[in-house]
This record gives sequence, structure tokens and C-alpha cells, in this order.
Amino acid sequence: MKKLLPLAAIIAMAPTLALATADNLYGSGGVHTEYFDTKAEAMAEVNRIVDELSSKPSHELAFVLRTPSKRLDRNSIEIFDKNISYNTTLDADGATMYQGIVDVEYRYSRYD
Repeated sequence: MKKLLPLAAIIAMAPTLALATADNLYGSGGVHTEYFDTKAEAMAEVNRIVDELSSKPSHELAFVLRTPSKRLDRNSIEIFDKNISYNTTLDADGATMYQGIVDVEYRYSRYD
């Protein structure tokens, strides 16, 4: 009898597990650096961020990129495109300041 209970539980859950599907979704997001005095400093920081994102495993990207927290397959996150650029602005003294921007496009799976 004790051996039949786990088997009965598995059989009872089989239809539910069979209906579970995964959706492949796409997301995009950006990372902005702080403002720097030179364009070279801003671009160096952007390149550091790109290297950091590229070296992270999929399950760590779930905490960096905007993804739904519920029903997420944390091992499915994959970055497929990165674009880097910079913004310029003037500070209070009229000096040009540079801000690096990393735009990331990624895909991930979510269970229904």
C-alpha cells in the first residue's frame, strides 16, 4: 500500500505536467553608466559592463535583466544582441559630460 501512494500521486499529476508549456519571449533593456568627463572613460565603462554581461551564466542574468520572476526558466536566458552608445549633456559649469549606454536584447523561456 505504501508503494502505491507515490505511484498514484504521479499518475494523478501526469495530465497537469503534460499540459505545461514553455513560451519563448523576447526582452530588451538598457544599462546606463554614470556621467564621465571624457568620452573615453564612458566607453571604457560601457565595455566593462558588456564584458561583465557576456561572462555571466544564464541563471545570474535573471537578476540583472528585466525578466518575470514567476515561472521563469532561469537557465534559458540568452543575450543575442548588444549595442553600445553614449549621451552627452552639459553640467552646471557648461562642460560636456558623457554617459555610456548598453542596450541589450535577450530571449528567455517562461512556463505556463
